[in-house]
Amino acid sequence: MRLVKWFICLLIFSQISLAQDINSIVITESFDNASLAKVLRILKNKYDLKIAYDDALITGTTVSGDFSNRPVTDFLNKILANKGIDYQLLNDKIILIPKNVDLDLNTPSLFDITVFGLVQDANTGESLPNALVSVSGLSKGVITNKDGYFSLPQVPSDTSTIVVNYLGYKKEEVKLQPRGSKQTMKILMQESAIDLSDFTVVENKFTTVKYGDEISQITIDPKNLSALPSLGELDIFRSLQYLPGIGGADETSSALTIRNSPSAHNLVLFDGFTIYRLDHFFGVFSAINADAVRDIQVYKGGYDAKYGGRVSGVVDITGTTGNFNEPHYSFGINLLSARLSANLPFASGRGAIHISGRRAYTDIIRSNLFENLYSNYRNKSNQVNQQAFNNGQNESDFIRPDFHFYDVNLKASYKVSTRDVMSLSLYKGNDDLDTDFDIVSFQDPNDPSTIDQIDSYKEKADWGNTGVGFIWSRNWNRNYYSSLQAAYSHHFFDYFYNNERRTDTGDITGLYELERNNSVEDFQLNFRNEVSLGSRHNLNVGLTFSNINVFSQNNIRDLSGATPDNRDPSAKGNILSAYFSDNISLSKKLQLKIGGRFNTTNVSDNSYFGQRLALIYQLSPSLELKATTGKYFQFMREEVYDDPYSNSENGWNLAYDKNDPNGRSSLPVMESDHYIAGFQYQKNDLTFDVEYYKKNVSGLTEYNISHLYNTTEQQQVPSINITQGTSEIEGIDVLLQKRWSNYQGWISYTHSRAQNRFEEINNNEFFAAREDQRNELKLVNILELPNWNLSATWVYGSGKPFYSPTINFIRDNQNQVIDYEVVNTLKTVERLPAYHRMDISVALKFGNEYMKGEIGLSILNLYNRMNIHSKRLKRDEIERAISDGSNAQLPEDLFRNIILLDRTPSIFLNLNF
Repeated sequence: MRLVKWFICLLIFSQISLAQDINSIVITESFDNASLAKVLRILKNKYDLKIAYDDALITGTTVSGDFSNRPVTDFLNKILANKGIDYQLLNDKIILIPKNVDLDLNTPSLFDITVFGLVQDANTGESLPNALVSVSGLSKGVITNKDGYFSLPQVPSDTSTIVVNYLGYKKEEVKLQPRGSKQTMKILMQESAIDLSDFTVVENKFTTVKYGDEISQITIDPKNLSALPSLGELDIFRSLQYLPGIGGADETSSALTIRNSPSAHNLVLFDGFTIYRLDHFFGVFSAINADAVRDIQVYKGGYDAKYGGRVSGVVDITGTTGNFNEPHYSFGINLLSARLSANLPFASGRGAIHISGRRAYTDIIRSNLFENLYSNYRNKSNQVNQQAFNNGQNESDFIRPDFHFYDVNLKASYKVSTRDVMSLSLYKGNDDLDTDFDIVSFQDPNDPSTIDQIDSYKEKADWGNTGVGFIWSRNWNRNYYSSLQAAYSHHFFDYFYNNERRTDTGDITGLYELERNNSVEDFQLNFRNEVSLGSRHNLNVGLTFSNINVFSQNNIRDLSGATPDNRDPSAKGNILSAYFSDNISLSKKLQLKIGGRFNTTNVSDNSYFGQRLALIYQLSPSLELKATTGKYFQFMREEVYDDPYSNSENGWNLAYDKNDPNGRSSLPVMESDHYIAGFQYQKNDLTFDVEYYKKNVSGLTEYNISHLYNTTEQQQVPSINITQGTSEIEGIDVLLQKRWSNYQGWISYTHSRAQNRFEEINNNEFFAAREDQRNELKLVNILELPNWNLSATWVYGSGKPFYSPTINFIRDNQNQVIDYEVVNTLKTVERLPAYHRMDISVALKFGNEYMKGEIGLSILNLYNRMNIHSKRLKRDEIERAISDGSNAQLPEDLFRNIILLDRTPSIFLNLNF
């Protein structure tokens, strides 16, 4: 007993001694909104104090004030007042603990705090990326990262209400509880679907399009996009064309023209790996199966420093994770293809896997829709001899294309721990076309023995994309998140086209052959870090390493022989990039984002630094002003292959901008400068957004083909001219969007101008770019009823430019035309007629507790507008007139119109179970 008393006395004495020692230390410091963690570090390092605490307890707590000659205990009492934190002195340590006081749950105890949490789908357990998390009554907030985590600073108190919005889900509101705000929040969200079991409309204000947290960023809900008209199934990229600033005046193209720049100037990412070709079936379908998509972020310009390698826009797609709770399946079929997907949990709910596949059965069943689509593509390539049709042949009698496409997606995710998530994403897509047919023309259409000539056509095309992405992400604490990613992309395009003209005796009188081979292998390593530095700074830093190998070769052959591409077809290089971006809260109304991306590469003698600067000012709760500027570089670039005689397909190549002792020709690194300014007004489910943009682009390259008459050989000879140029783009985007209960609609308008200038085209003078469309107007209406989905869209676009090359006729001494030449370096820019069309879609919904589905009808170009896509040289008619010696019969108009799709209906069936 005496020993126990002695021990107690010794303990009391040690505590008193420690208190005396601590009180002998005085603190003199000044803090301005410094984090408590920083203050404690100063106490440890400068004053040699030992302090123990839980990171979660002090996160988000700040200290301000001047302290002069304050004893330690007095100092601690001052800085911890009203912050819900107490302290105890034990041996040689100061221990911070939660303040043990009884509070009214409606009385706040902490102020200006940071709230940390995770947002998930309530049914599947899937993390929701890019959800908007904010404080009730405040318009600005933060978005969740790829794993659904968020860190929300400057929350007024620990009794505030946190609001979470995510497209396609009901708004979730969570009221904080005193002393509970230090814990990690888990917010579960329910899909905003209409209850099919009771067939009653629930409270539901759904949104398909929403402007994101950054300038020129748009968030898309892929599920709501399914209500829009399509060729039988949701097409991701075609649906994006209804947005302002994304070209939509072409119903057969899945390429994305963002703010008057070609598709190849945009970066398209799927779970971190690059998709180099966006389409199936030469642009009829997009390459991405919508069943495999969880989230879509579109950046039309001025994007963050974490994205690089393109000079126009970014489309960042996050794949479907799967279902962590229970299996889920879907099936869909239309007139061209069928698809199937499965979402399965594993490892007792710690893992989920998504598998989806899609295949066209056009090589088995050739529907009328397929025949029309293929005919439309082939006409664009100038391969059909129209005179043969006029002579009585039916196209379906001799054209039997063998064509199909498929794509497969797989994604597996595994929660290694509460902090670690691993995911593996795989993608494979392929198109295969093989066509071989003859067109026979007759001197007398009624006499099959009077064969005039036989045109044989062979066309083979095989292209595809492969992608692999592996990500290990870790949430270290509420202030630091990192991810390590390995990504592999492979794209290939092999194309062969042959047109051989023969007499009835088999003599070859004409030949044109084109062979193109293009492939890209792109391996990347990315290390990304997100750091919250107190309540005012959110810092993103990272490193990216890319190893790229390219093969690009083009060969042309005619009766005079081959015209090979003399450049080295192989190219390879490494690119190392480092970036940083700091989102700074200058005040509660003013946000500043500064950043930069540094690039160094062995394909150039130079290094490249692109700066980023953005300002967002919240003038009022409803009105936001915004402006940004940035410089961007593109090393992997697409060469425009402009040949009036063939179906031109552009090809990827790697820039090479350095002095080469072997004489390799230079292919410049592309550069662009972005300038964007605008405002956004949001109130009562009304959004009005206006953005002005300007882009200056340099380093353009065009692979220009002329067919010149050679007087020595007395025939045409292809001439290849590689020329470089610049572009100036300017425009304004307007979006007006409104929601009423189960209806949503928007009006988007773009007014713009795009001009190019090439050194060896049109004497280096500016002329309208291919993407120059001065005015584009789009109206979208979607109505979701208990039993039906209804939608109608209307698109108008002013006439796009058409490049008419110079045609020179070669005459003999008798002034008779004996040949002609096409000079493609001298172009006359004409305007095609205005484009407009209306599309509608109607779907009947059905279901029970086990299955939900819809069956519907879409009609593209409802009122059958004959829209002209382009024009093609009437090469067959010109050559026939020359060979017959009937110069007087030369066509007055040397070009024929290429018409886009007429009225095109499609039916579809989708099932979910």
